[in-house]
Amino acid sequence: MGCCYSYFCNDDRSSHGGDVNERTHLLVDPVSNNCNVQRANSEDILTRNSNNVPKKTDEQSALNKILQEFATNVIDVGALDSHTLQQNEYLERMRLYDLRVQRCNKSKILTKKKYILQDIPTTDKILSVDPLSKDDIKMVCIT
Repeated sequence: MGCCYSYFCNDDRSSHGGDVNERTHLLVDPVSNNCNVQRANSEDILTRNSNNVPKKTDEQSALNKILQEFATNVIDVGALDSHTLQQNEYLERMRLYDLRVQRCNKSKILTKKKYILQDIPTTDKILSVDPLSKDDIKMVCIT
């Protein structure tokens, strides 16, 4: 493992004899260790960088390095083998899909709203009843 900060400070290595083990501190206590860390103002950085203008060859080598890293990380999808479905795989997927669709349809049927006209009996039952007799019609009309 080792100490993350031990690269800059040799105090951790000397206390453990240079051996890295499970007891080696990963983070060093910043209060107890006095390592010289350079701090600079933004003006100092600007003056240093303006004097050190990068050369064309440095820029070109940096671009080539980036291009090389990009080329190693690219996955060529066209070169990969395409997976063709076997007949049994196709049928199994189709069966699973049908089951899922049926589950969705069942849940929709259970949550279907009831409409106002649903309570009225079907017209077939009403029309299949014998018509009113003439005596019944007269009785209704007289009153």
